[in-house]
Formats: sequence, C-alpha cells, structure tokens
Amino acid sequence: MGLRGGTLLAMNPHTLLIQLAIVLTAGMAGGSLARAVRAPVMVGFLVAGIIIGPHTPGIVADAASVTTVANFGVVLLMFSVGLQFSLRELAEVRKAAIMGGLIQIGGTILLGMGVARMLGWSLPSGIFLGCAIALSSTAVMVRVLEERGELGTAHGLVMLGILVVQDLAVVAMAVLLPMLGTSVRGAEGLASLGSAMLRAVAFVVGTLLLASRIVPWVLARITRLRSRELFILSVVTICLGTALVAKTAGVELALGAFLAGLVVAGSDYADEVLTQVRPMRDVFASVFFVSIGMLLDPGFISGHIWAVLVVVAAIAIGKPVIAAAAVYLSGRHSRTSLKVGFGLAQIGEFSFVLAGIGVSRGIIGAEVSTTILASAGITILATPFLFRLGDPAYRLLRRIKPIRGPLSRAAETHIRDMAQGCEDARAVVLGYGRIGRIVSDGLLRRGIEHTVVEYDTVAVHEAREKGIPVFYGDASSDVVLARAVTECVEVVIVALPEAPTTEVAVRCIRSRNDHVGIVARVHRAEDRDHVIEAGADRAVFAEDLAGLAMLEAALGRLAPAETASYT
Repeated sequence: MGLRGGTLLAMNPHTLLIQLAIVLTAGMAGGSLARAVRAPVMVGFLVAGIIIGPHTPGIVADAASVTTVANFGVVLLMFSVGLQFSLRELAEVRKAAIMGGLIQIGGTILLGMGVARMLGWSLPSGIFLGCAIALSSTAVMVRVLEERGELGTAHGLVMLGILVVQDLAVVAMAVLLPMLGTSVRGAEGLASLGSAMLRAVAFVVGTLLLASRIVPWVLARITRLRSRELFILSVVTICLGTALVAKTAGVELALGAFLAGLVVAGSDYADEVLTQVRPMRDVFASVFFVSIGMLLDPGFISGHIWAVLVVVAAIAIGKPVIAAAAVYLSGRHSRTSLKVGFGLAQIGEFSFVLAGIGVSRGIIGAEVSTTILASAGITILATPFLFRLGDPAYRLLRRIKPIRGPLSRAAETHIRDMAQGCEDARAVVLGYGRIGRIVSDGLLRRGIEHTVVEYDTVAVHEAREKGIPVFYGDASSDVVLARAVTECVEVVIVALPEAPTTEVAVRCIRSRNDHVGIVARVHRAEDRDHVIEAGADRAVFAEDLAGLAMLEAALGRLAPAETASYT
C-alpha cells in the first residue's frame, strides 16, 4: 500500500503492481457497495477513486501509474464498442450525428462563453470552457448504454455517432485553442488546421479501406492454427496497433481503437473477438473509472462552490437542452432527442487534455482548469442518474398542449432490429462435431432452416459449403448466443462435446429466452439432472440411444414368439 506522498511506493520496485492492486481492490469494494444499494457499478468505481485519490486522507494511489493502465482500459472499451456496430448502422444515423453533433458543439461553446462571462473569467478562458463542456465522455456513456442494453437502440446509435463527431472535433480544438495565446496569423492557423484535419481524415479512410482487407485475412490465418492464445494476442495487437497509429496521425487513441473494432466487426470473427476481449476490457475499464474519481478534489469544490455549481448546471441542464434540440432538428423523434441530450450531459476525458493545453500555454489559470476537472468528475458521477431523466422529461413535456403535436413525430424502433430483421432460421445447432453434423444434416434433408455455432474453422468451412449459415465463436459465450438465438428460433440443439460447456450454454440461453425449446446432449447419466435444472427441456444420453438401437436390432433377429414375450 502507498502512503501520502508516495514515499513507500517510490522505493518499491513493484510500484505498478501495487498501484494496480490498490485500484482494483478499491474498485471491487466500491462496485460491490454500489450494487448492494442498487446503484450502477460505475458510481461505485468513481467513489472508490475519490477515496484513494490524492485529495482525501488515507491510502493514496499514484495518479500517473493509474492513468497509464486506465488508457489501456479506454482503448479496449472503445474497441469492443466498434465490434458491436457496423459502418452501415452508423451510416443510417449520419444526418443526426453530423448535423446534431455540429449544432451541439457550437451551441455548447457559446453556452460556456456565457458562463465564463458570468463568473468574471476572460474571453480565452470562456472559449476553453465552452470547448471542454462541448465534449462528452464516450467511455462513460458507452458503459451506461451497455449496462442498460441500449447500445443498439435509436438513441444509442445517434449518441455514438455524435460522440464520434466530438472526438474528431478534438483534433481541430487541439490545433486552434493554443493560438489564443500566440500571435499566429490567420493563414498560418488555417494551414495548421488543414494539415491536422487532413491527417485525421487520411487515417480514418486509410484504416477503413486497408484494414478492412488486411485484418480479416490475418484473423483467418490465425484461426487455422487453432490456438486461442495466438488469437487473443493478434486481436490485442490489432487494437493497440491501430490506436497508436491514430495517435501518430493526431487522432485520439480511443477513436483509433473504435475504428479498429469497426473493421473487425465486418469479419466472421467479430463475436468471438468480443468474447475474448470482454474480460480484459471489464478489468481495465474499471481502472479508468476509478482514475476519473481520483481527479475530484472535495477541498477545491468546497472553496469554489459557486463556480463549480454554475458550470455543473450548464452541463447538466443547458447542454441537454442544446443537444436535444440539435438532434430534433436533424429529424429524430423527440423522445430519442431527449434521451440523447441527457446522455451527453457530462464532460469527457478529452476535456482534460484541453485543460492541460490551456494551463501549459498560460492561456487559462489553475482555477479554470480545476473547475473543469471538478465539474467533469461530478457530472460523470451523475451520468447514470441523469440519463434516466430522458423518458420522464418526455412524458412531462407531452402534457403541455402547445408542444404535444411537434413532440409526437413518428417514433423510431430499434435501428438494429430494423436493419437485421427476423432471420429465417427456426433452429440453432450448437457444435458441428459428429452429433451436431448428424442433426444438421437431418434438418437440411427436411428443409428446415437452421444455423450452426462452431469454433473449429474446418467444421465452419464444411458447414458453409453445404449452404448452412454459421456463427463463428464459442458456443458458451453469451455474446455469440445473443446473436445466434434470436426471438424467431424455436429450438436449440446443444451438441457440444464437453459437459460443463453444455450446462453453461443451456443456462445462458434460458436466461435470455423463456420460450425457446432446448434439447441437450449429455455425456453421463448423472448429468441429466444438472442440464434439466439449467433449463433444458430434454437431456439426451447417447448411451441410452445406443442401447435402444442395439435392442431394436437384436429383436429384429429374434423369433416372433420371443419378441412377443418381450413386448
């Protein structure tokens, strides 16, 4: 453990491990307490960060070491988000993302300048404040949407599109804001901005065009080696490599990782990649949220309560109004607009970068930058609760007669559901080994549409050669099963070779779908009860079927009288 001042930690050669142990222990305790009181786990992580931060007494974690690990968590989080989307889905919300995002950014910058004037700050400080509060936290909002199962909804996709626009806007802000403290000419400023934007666009286009061809080719060859370790290693390498190239091009790491996820999402391996990445992502993302909590300084907040409250009010009230209006003007339903508005009601992690630029160039003072950090911590802490206000706000506004008509614009359904529709498959076969192949062939002969879930690439190719749709991935993964077992599936045949995997798969399917039929193969007679308890409708023991088949064959050879006496 570390004490205040970090003396013990500085002397210890295992500093990073100690820091990680402190952060993970605090996060586990905070998350558990939050869950116990039915609050979002993320709130527990943030509170844990406040407790072990440098601004409160007791055990103190080193902010620099924690931030290094936290950056890895942000990269994995954004990579996993990209895995769950496609370019087509984002293209469907491009109008709301671009138009709504630009209006929201411009309107919020003006709001920040007005707040700064109210507080008596200089014009450059107001511009910095406006840019800082215009940026929302992609990592935080994605986590909230994931916990609520709303990533694929209309408001989830629109929000993600706007967040991508905000991330690109950071490139322009990082170039233009430092010019407030210099005598750079307009032509030189435009040249610098043009160069930065050109690098960013070149990176985005190059990644989507080149990586979309190279990455699936690499993953296909790695899977043929049948090594789970090499598969995971290649995925992490692709994620980190793309993020680092993005940083070199002047684009933030998070956006690079998101694009890498989008590229992999277009391959056959997206579900399995997400399955393998999620455990690492959850661990390191928790470190990121704890690191955000460490930024909160209760002493500064109490000493500058008026400035902090005004800025927080601008973020929690003014920003949602501007964002909701911007999304509504782009043609979206008012309910979607309100949910997006309240979802963006926080300051993002990139705002810390802008505050650091302002302080280092002497453009803003410590009071402005610390107010930005304090407001960020408070609004991120409040995000899960603010986001819930979207629906109540919509119901409240509908009671006002003059605006009821405009609010009733035709509602959207879940975009992902509209895009994918209902599959024709009536059955899903988990495992394409000996038993699974027999079941699949029987369904094929009877003309019953079905899909197969299989991890072995040889079996995958064999099934596809027969024209059978295949989901590549671990059949016990909830990510893979969520994609394969849709509401239209009537029965799932679990033909997996391992008993523990069979039970896990059955439990996962039943937890998601109460109505689908589940027929599972068991390997031992004593496994029947476990599989039935897990949720299977029928457990088939191969030895029983073999014994009955042998008995039937034997009876066919016996004399009629002996057969009759047996029956």
